[in-house]
Amino acid sequence: MFWKKKNEEPREKKLSPKEVIINQIEQLIPGKALCYKLPETYGGWLAAVELNPHYPQKGKRYVMSTEEMVDNKPSGKRRRLWDSNKPKGLAAWIIDRNGVMFS
Repeated sequence: MFWKKKNEEPREKKLSPKEVIINQIEQLIPGKALCYKLPETYGGWLAAVELNPHYPQKGKRYVMSTEEMVDNKPSGKRRRLWDSNKPKGLAAWIIDRNGVMFS
């Protein structure tokens, strides 16, 4: 009824870019980091999200740090930007600054 096919399967919901980043952050394993390149308008920095190695004894679960890019390569000197228990805020920050996954 109402123009719906009887045997039609429900479609999977397509994830937004923010939801994709949230899922990536939640699947992080210790010792690995997700890196996002920020555009030149935001300094051309590299934003890295990783698990806090001292969590739960000290600090929050996720740590975001920034790193300068030298000749399109990371400089190796990260500066802690902020930390959070919720990946939603980290993902929003990356999306707001048009971050692109850096491999």
